[in-house]
Amino acid sequence: MTAIPASIDRLGHAVPDHVPADLVVPFDFHSDPEFRTDPFGCLRQLFRLPRIFYTPVHYAKPGAWVVSRDEDVRYVLQHAELFSSTGSVSFSQLIGENWPMIPVELDPPRQTAFRMLLNPMFSPKEMGLLDSKIRETSSGLVAAFAANGECDFISEFARPFPISIFLAIMGLPTAALVDFADWAKGVMSSFDESVMRSSMQSMVDFLREQIADRKVQPKDDLISKVVHANIDGRAITDDEVIGTCFLLFIAGLDTVTSSLSFHFHFLATNPEIQQQLRDDRSRIPAAVEELLRLFAVVSLNRRVMADTEIAGVKLKEGDWVMVSLSGASNDPSEFPDPEKFDPDRANMRHTAFAFGPHRCLGSHLARREFVAALNAWFDAVPPFTLKPGEVPVGHGGVIFGYQNLSLAWATP
Repeated sequence: MTAIPASIDRLGHAVPDHVPADLVVPFDFHSDPEFRTDPFGCLRQLFRLPRIFYTPVHYAKPGAWVVSRDEDVRYVLQHAELFSSTGSVSFSQLIGENWPMIPVELDPPRQTAFRMLLNPMFSPKEMGLLDSKIRETSSGLVAAFAANGECDFISEFARPFPISIFLAIMGLPTAALVDFADWAKGVMSSFDESVMRSSMQSMVDFLREQIADRKVQPKDDLISKVVHANIDGRAITDDEVIGTCFLLFIAGLDTVTSSLSFHFHFLATNPEIQQQLRDDRSRIPAAVEELLRLFAVVSLNRRVMADTEIAGVKLKEGDWVMVSLSGASNDPSEFPDPEKFDPDRANMRHTAFAFGPHRCLGSHLARREFVAALNAWFDAVPPFTLKPGEVPVGHGGVIFGYQNLSLAWATP
């Protein structure tokens, strides 16, 4: 990569010399106080800023161009030859290693080979076989607290629900639920590097033990299929196995947990919409799509591979680009009245699951989990609201979410 010379902006931030001063906006996607009270309200500020701007205070990289319009987001995600995923997350470096999360941190054509391996494992047909397990898990979790009249939504439902499904898919013991919940929280919801590193190491050590076991004693589970896979006519390497297994864990857990927290917060604070869905369950799938659009929780990073332009703005080789999936899914030029909940929208082409070669592998599973969650709650819990006196606290970062969310309802 070409070295990028830097100057200093008026607030003391380092800014590459090729970035025009009028496009420098220190928009903090991590620690802006507004993310604690209204994360998606904070993001709506993007549409009052330049179409493409440069933030020198990007939480994950030294600085990054911010792309939030639907047209621009789709362009970046579709052109991997110009905008690379390599090194976009770099979780393994937390523990002194250097393997990519696969296939998220690979570019085509290498990424394509892994998608061809994994796509059949997450096809609608395969995920359909999990419907009973998903329904039973969601209903069982709700039954544990339905009579209490309240719950800590994240710890009692939103986190254990997707982890339970993941353990079943991967062939891991249900006794690992508590540990995996703690590790997921430490890696994805903590901004303390020591906590992230410790959680990451524990998770990787556990997965490597399971991988070693499957090498000797294969089972009918996803880890065994990955361990004994062939890629481009060769055996998969140890780094590729751990990179794939780690991605399957992390990508399908915190994203679902965070999305559920926003979906249920919305329903708790919009009782009329909650009641409409209770009265007509057939509308739940469409409502899930609209909730995904309204609350697209993930932001992505891409590295510019060659000098290029987006909407007339010059980007240099080596620049980082932050892609806001929430911005694209709430772009007023694509979605009229984007802040309005409207499950009957003619256009539901949201980007909550990203776009292009890296479109979310687990989207079919996630949709089933979201639908099952709403049905389980409506079956066992009367209309719920936020627990009086408790204020949910949100956070920004790679995946937006709530740190806490307490719900309450009337009991007989």
